[in-house]
Amino acid sequence: MVGERRNGNLLVQLGPRLQAYPEELIRQRRTHDGQTEYLIRWCLVTIDDGSKTKPENILMWMSTEDVYANCPTLLGKRKTDSQRPLQPQETQRGTDAVDGGGELPADVTFDEVELSDMKEDVKNLVCRARKQMAKKSDFSINIMHTIHVLSAYASIGSLVGVFKETGALNLLMELLCNKETQTRRSAGKMLRALASHDAGKPHLHPANGTSPAL
Repeated sequence: MVGERRNGNLLVQLGPRLQAYPEELIRQRRTHDGQTEYLIRWCLVTIDDGSKTKPENILMWMSTEDVYANCPTLLGKRKTDSQRPLQPQETQRGTDAVDGGGELPADVTFDEVELSDMKEDVKNLVCRARKQMAKKSDFSINIMHTIHVLSAYASIGSLVGVFKETGALNLLMELLCNKETQTRRSAGKMLRALASHDAGKPHLHPANGTSPAL
């Protein structure tokens, strides 16, 4: 990663008005080969006319090496448990490598506060996607980033309800018909993540029964 430093941690410039920085170490796990990975909450901030909008969050699994390089101060806030025995459920999780654009393992659990925060994130991201679709400039780049983040949330079964409430599935149908190939593929990835949960399956196809080419 390349960027500035914010209180010792990395500050990444994702676009002309979009910044991201690591804010919290939520949990850690042991991989199948005995390595330690950390679930980091990154904060996304949009700068508009010199003022910052309400931040949004994404979750990203990072290796120990990446954490030391990009956000070393977070390690000081959480005691390492690298010497503890590897639990069976963590062995399974170790086979599911996740990055900023991937899906979270299905067995990752969150408390009520975390889920509430993530539901708000989904609502804000869907609203952002709608606004980006209404704009003509840099549409494909901006919407792809937003869908990229939504895809990670879509893989969490507990959040399926908020996707339905916000009209995200209708939004996806519009994106699947977009003229930009990459936009359709990104939307298709998110739709497949939702389809892994029963609540998402009835909405997979448009009313005419055909599925747009991805």
